[in-house]
Amino acid sequence: MSAEPQLFRINPENRESEKIAEVEFASLGFQERRDIQEWVAANPGILGEDLLIIGKEFSGFDKVSDRLDLLAVDADGKLVVIELKRDDSGSDAHWQAIKYASYLQRASADDIIRMLAEYSDTSQDDATSRLLQHLNADDLNALNNDQRIILASHRFAPEVTSAALWLNEKAPGDNLISCVQLTPYQDGDEGPLYVQASTIIPVPGVDEYIIGIGESSGDNVPVRPGSTKLAQTFAKNRGDEITRFLREVSNRSIAGLPFDRRPDKTSRWAGGNPSWRYWHLWYSRPFWGNWKMAYFIHLVRQEEGPNEWRAFLGLGFWRSEIENLEQRLKVMEVFDDQQFKNNEFQVSRVGNVSENAFADELSKTICRFIEVVTPKIDSISDDINE
Repeated sequence: MSAEPQLFRINPENRESEKIAEVEFASLGFQERRDIQEWVAANPGILGEDLLIIGKEFSGFDKVSDRLDLLAVDADGKLVVIELKRDDSGSDAHWQAIKYASYLQRASADDIIRMLAEYSDTSQDDATSRLLQHLNADDLNALNNDQRIILASHRFAPEVTSAALWLNEKAPGDNLISCVQLTPYQDGDEGPLYVQASTIIPVPGVDEYIIGIGESSGDNVPVRPGSTKLAQTFAKNRGDEITRFLREVSNRSIAGLPFDRRPDKTSRWAGGNPSWRYWHLWYSRPFWGNWKMAYFIHLVRQEEGPNEWRAFLGLGFWRSEIENLEQRLKVMEVFDDQQFKNNEFQVSRVGNVSENAFADELSKTICRFIEVVTPKIDSISDDINE
């Protein structure tokens, strides 16, 4: 039985399948830096995770002239050294990347902001905003809390895979090195080129394929032994479809607002339970605060289908010390179907979280709400302070 990746073309009319030939990058004239590096920089998702590229051909080290291929920040704030090889990794690709990771261990948040600003040809303020949105955080305290490596190649030498497996076993916590196999295919001599990306290290485990005894049928997610209830919920919710959906809605909403109206704080992950999830956006200035006063997106699962949710959007109050503000805002009208219920102004929409149109509708709705309401709150805040 072959464990090698394969790609087939399917003819739906005669129901026949035909294997598409695996090819060599070199035989097609593709280069590591001119081609493969550009593909990954343009779409780092090809490596199988959410990465923000902050540097390409980076060589800003003070005692050596080494130059790494790509540098990224992952969703947890770790710096990720990405080393790309074309058809063969060579026997020391891991050592090359380890050197680069060691050079970066003391990089500060300011260093990383400058790298991103230079790479993206933007201001340091914009680079800071991009990093905060990528980390889904209120600050950059988690930035460069650790370093890790991704090696990507068509094939890997056994010296590389053996060393990667050993280092991952010895390193505490998360895996230090990931190996992503990029396998090129061409459909005929003049046909389109395809690249299949497969993470071969860390080796996929068997736990996700085994049914065991659990608290509920939908909660089988990998969590560390001895973790708290909150940590288990975080592990379950932080990267799931609803978190990704609400993060996308939030990012679109913020991007659509004038700079001085953009909330500077948001939820890091979608809290709640299988039938109800929430996401908050707020500001660092008074009266604002998560679970004090914040704009919200609440999703309630509908019976029509697994991806059908009713979204409630609006402004919520959850602390008694802002009752004065709450009462003064009760007369505010932003939408025709707006309601004040359970300490919240809200409107509702129903849609499918797997559809881009629903995300677009919600982002435009919450964007409009924020743009209208925030100046009113600022005005009331000024009156109260006086």
